[in-house]
Amino acid sequence: MHGSLASLFVVALAAGCATSPATRATAPASPRETKAAPTATPTALPGSLSRPEFTPPSEPVRPAVAPADMGDYHVAPRDQLFVQIHGHDDLTRTARVSERGTITLPLVGEIQVAGRTGRDIETAIESALKPAYLKNPRVTVTVSEFRGRQFSVVGAVNQPGAYPIRTNEVTLRDALSEARGARDNAGRVAYVLRAKPRSDEPQPLEVDLDGLFRAGQGGGVMLEPGDSVYVPEASTFYVSGEVEKRGAYTLRRGTTVAKAIAEAGGVTKRASDRVTIVRTTETGHREELTGLDLDSILEGDTTKDLPLRPHDVVVVPASRAKVVGYTILDVLARLLSIGLVP
Repeated sequence: MHGSLASLFVVALAAGCATSPATRATAPASPRETKAAPTATPTALPGSLSRPEFTPPSEPVRPAVAPADMGDYHVAPRDQLFVQIHGHDDLTRTARVSERGTITLPLVGEIQVAGRTGRDIETAIESALKPAYLKNPRVTVTVSEFRGRQFSVVGAVNQPGAYPIRTNEVTLRDALSEARGARDNAGRVAYVLRAKPRSDEPQPLEVDLDGLFRAGQGGGVMLEPGDSVYVPEASTFYVSGEVEKRGAYTLRRGTTVAKAIAEAGGVTKRASDRVTIVRTTETGHREELTGLDLDSILEGDTTKDLPLRPHDVVVVPASRAKVVGYTILDVLARLLSIGLVP
C-alpha cells in the first residue's frame, strides 16, 4: 500500500502542477523584450507513505497569483526578478536567480540575491552603481515568478495550485485559505507531505479538518518550501432500514446521524425510536453502536448526534409495535374501501 499511496500522490501533484503555467506577478513595463520562462519542473516526492490510499484529483491545478509587493519575502534560487533602474531603461532587466543564488546585471556584474529581501537587493544594486556609474541611482526589485519558495495544495479544494511562501511563516490553515478553502465534497482530513521529511513526524502528516476549522488544531503546522498539501475527496456512508431513500451517500465534513437520515429523506412511519451505526474499524473488525436515541438526535441533541466515519452504515430498524399497528390499520382501510366493514 505504501508504494501505491506514493504513486497516487505523485500522479495527483504532477497532473496539477506540471500542466500549469508558472506563477507570475504583473511587473512594470520594460522596453526590452523578455523570453517566456520555461515550464516549471514538478518536485519529485520522496519516501513511502503510510496512510489510506488517496484518490488523485482529476481537475487541473490553476496557477496562484503572486503579489507585486515582495514585502519581507526572501528571494530563492529559480525565482525570476524584475530589476528596474529608474531613468535608465538600458539597464533594466529581468533576471533568473541561479542555483547559486545570484543574478548578473550590466555594470554591476554578478550579485548574491538568494536569502535577501527586495529592499536589501535594491540597496546592494544602488551601492554597486554609485558613484562610479550613476550619481543617484534608484532601483526597484520585484519578483515576477516565484519558483524557489513554493508549496502546493491539491485535491478537493476550490483553487488547487502552487503558491509562493511570501512570509517567514505559512501555516496549514494559511495554505488552505490561499486555495480558497476545502470543497463541500472534501474528506475529513488533509495530508501534508514534506519535501524534507522530519524525524518527529509521520510521513505524510495527517491533520483533521474538522479540528482545524472548528478548534484551530493544525494551525501550528508550518509549511516549508516544496511541501505539498493534499485534501482527498470524501468517502461514502450508507443508510438502511426504515428511511425513505436507502442507499450510499457522500460523506462530507460534519456529517452526523441526523444529517445522514435527513439526506435519506427522513424516517418512515414504521421507524423505531432507536438507531444503530455499523462501523468497520481500522483493524478490519466490525462493531455496532446500538441503542442510539433517534428522537433526541432528530431534536438536535448534539451530545447524541454522533459524527459519521467513512463507510459507516446507519440502520433505522422497524418498530414491531408500529408494524403491527399500521398493518391492522391498513387491513381495516382496505376492508372499508370494499364495504366489508360497516
